[in-house]
Amino acid sequence: MCSWQNSTLLSSKAPTSVLLDKENKFVDFGYKAEAKYFEWLETMDYEETDPKDVFHYFNRFKMVLHQQKINSNTTIKDQNGVQVRALDIFSLAIKYLKEHAIGSLFKSLTNVETKDIHYVLTVPAIWDDKAKLFMRKAAEKAGIKGYDLTIALEPETASIYCQELRTNRDGTSNKTFSETIKKGTKYVVVDLGGGTADITVHECLLDGSLVEVLPPSGGDWGGTAVDQAYIDLLHCVFTKVVVEEFQSDELEDYTNVLFQFEVKKRSVTSELSTDIVITLPISLVKISKKYCESVQSAIMQSAYKDLISFTAPQKLYVKPEVFRKLFKPTIDALICHVDKLLKYPILSDLLHIIMVGGFSECELVQTAMRTNFPNRKIIIPDEAGLAVLKGAVLFGHQPNKISKRILRKTYGIQTWTEWDPELHPKSKREGIDGVYRCKDIFHKFAEKGEKVDEGHSHRQIFKVLYPEKRTIERTIYISDDTNPIYVTDLSCQRLGNLIIPIPPLKKGETLEIEETLMFGGTELLFRAKNLKTGEIYENQFELF
Repeated sequence: MCSWQNSTLLSSKAPTSVLLDKENKFVDFGYKAEAKYFEWLETMDYEETDPKDVFHYFNRFKMVLHQQKINSNTTIKDQNGVQVRALDIFSLAIKYLKEHAIGSLFKSLTNVETKDIHYVLTVPAIWDDKAKLFMRKAAEKAGIKGYDLTIALEPETASIYCQELRTNRDGTSNKTFSETIKKGTKYVVVDLGGGTADITVHECLLDGSLVEVLPPSGGDWGGTAVDQAYIDLLHCVFTKVVVEEFQSDELEDYTNVLFQFEVKKRSVTSELSTDIVITLPISLVKISKKYCESVQSAIMQSAYKDLISFTAPQKLYVKPEVFRKLFKPTIDALICHVDKLLKYPILSDLLHIIMVGGFSECELVQTAMRTNFPNRKIIIPDEAGLAVLKGAVLFGHQPNKISKRILRKTYGIQTWTEWDPELHPKSKREGIDGVYRCKDIFHKFAEKGEKVDEGHSHRQIFKVLYPEKRTIERTIYISDDTNPIYVTDLSCQRLGNLIIPIPPLKKGETLEIEETLMFGGTELLFRAKNLKTGEIYENQFELF
């Protein structure tokens, strides 16, 4: 059985994998991309062909939007280290999913047209505004028009889905979770995916809507963190030079080893007492002999000499505590974070913790949560890995289900107030039409930590200072401070801008622009209105 086939046993969700040919043209997505990738590896003559000249394979690339600053030119590496623009890879993945969904709909339903379809694209709640804007740009590049798309936050959609859960597994009750809790009840949703742990706290109001109690939080404590711990283990046992040569020269076998671990780690539980057996590729055995005399010699020189053993020709026996230890840093970080959240006085009466996402199905994670929070009811729905997907469908029909959200940043724009020598530094002074003005003033629209309603907006009217120009550029700034003074403060960064056309003006004629920032939803909307012509400009938000 090919290694890619093993991965189909792991999850009902397709892996985030994209395969391109040597000319960067799309080949396939998900399991099919994996299959073709391995077929190419199996048939390739490595002495005559460089893999970089045949294909580009991208896997688990979603985390790039969490780990680094994002803009339209951000690149990600393929399996061979080749850099390709991230926007192109994400848009290809979205385009494939869009076309696959349309094809399935047209096969199962009659009288459906593409104009009847609205798309919901889910993202982690801990992603910043730039990452969300990036995903919208990728979706638009994939052929989804802006008004046909809603960006949804993953733990929010999971929370909406869990409102409909039948929480009594013994069949004595047919009530949903929302029917069994009192209005005003708070609960935590812990969404454990492949890359991130995404945590939200919601309160159910009398009208059935949900409000954020604390801002979304989390970190890179998903299942892939355990995979990285396994790679670190291989480095420790076989040495880094062996593993790097193994990866470079025997890419198919290297990937096979990782997929084998993916299967094995699903069997690791708190009670497992028998050794875990891993079949090593012959190529790894040979490279180990080259640098370490033998696999057994490499093990004996490592910190795992009493926990791992080897039987020729290819069997590696690993004590279960070694595998459990791979999970420990990730699980400990998650438990520590949830514990800190539950210590907030506002959550003193919280009783329910709902766990969703593929990694929440891990017995080690479940046991740790139940052990550390014995006074809370831990709820894990069937098919927890699909809770976000199913909740996204509900969110598409109930986009206002989350009625209040908490802002994670302070938002504002640059203004030019009259220069005051007692308040403003001389370096900020600039003369405009005979008047000294202070540049770079941060005009605050909304403050970090503020709880805002769905559709909440803040308006401000500004006078155009350079009416002779044909356009003006209005930039949105964000800050981690609650009261930044200048947009050049270290805490501030540019989020995006809106280009506003300026009509020809007569000499001495002035122009005022009403600028509106709309909050409360999953995305930020910036709108400008020309008060002279009544024209409104939006959806031209550019990403820096």
